[in-house]
Amino acid sequence: MKVKYVVVGIILLLFILSSSSNFLDSNRIAVLEINGVIDNPKNYLKSINYISKDSKIKGLIVRIDSPGGTVGSSQEIYESLKEIQKKIPVVASIIDVGASGGYLIACGAETIFANSGSITGSIGVISQYYDASKLLEFLKFNVEILKSGDYKDSGTPTRALSENEKSLLNKLLKDIHQQFKNVVQKERRLSNQETELVSQGQIFSGEEAAELKLVDYIGGLSKAKEFILNKVGEGDMELDIFPKKEGRLIDKIIPETLKINSLESILFKKMLYLYTP
Repeated sequence: MKVKYVVVGIILLLFILSSSSNFLDSNRIAVLEINGVIDNPKNYLKSINYISKDSKIKGLIVRIDSPGGTVGSSQEIYESLKEIQKKIPVVASIIDVGASGGYLIACGAETIFANSGSITGSIGVISQYYDASKLLEFLKFNVEILKSGDYKDSGTPTRALSENEKSLLNKLLKDIHQQFKNVVQKERRLSNQETELVSQGQIFSGEEAAELKLVDYIGGLSKAKEFILNKVGEGDMELDIFPKKEGRLIDKIIPETLKINSLESILFKKMLYLYTP
């Protein structure tokens, strides 16, 4: 009996390896899934680097379901998509939400698809600071801060922001917002007036975004795949999903947006391209 199970196991293993080998040897379309709040681009950048080196991957669909995240992370993914676009066609496909930093990433694709009811836009910057001074006073909890410059403790929760600090931070926010607007205007080929119209932090449905030139076509994954197949002149290709990762029990129990690192991005002092309904 044991010998029989071993033989069956070997046959199954050979079948799996053979199927995997055939899959890897065939032309494919990569699908990069960007989900939840973006606060560390490492896995996405690793996937993009792998995709760019695989000659069998003939196109890339970036599937976005994200309200955005930290500024630097969103910018890095956008820049990486622009780079890989020199080798293969890159199409963005917004699922439910592709807002703020999620939309910035979509701008790294040559063509953007969105479902008619998708939420997109939110072209703006947000940074939140918390004043817990009254709570600390109630708890009779004293905090002493030693600093080397007037602005070194800006945003500390032990006190409210001063007017000078608010002015300094608003200047920073405006600079980062302008960077975002510059990308949107360049990638979507908008006029100054069209850019200003869509860049006040408001959100749009997929239908509205198409009318405002923020997306190119209404449709989902099948439409995005069809677009790439037509672009490269292929009849059909399998989809190869990235990032590659093993399923973890915690991923099924705790949604991405409720994990500690995502909450940290929202609650602590960071400049965010983030849609916060």
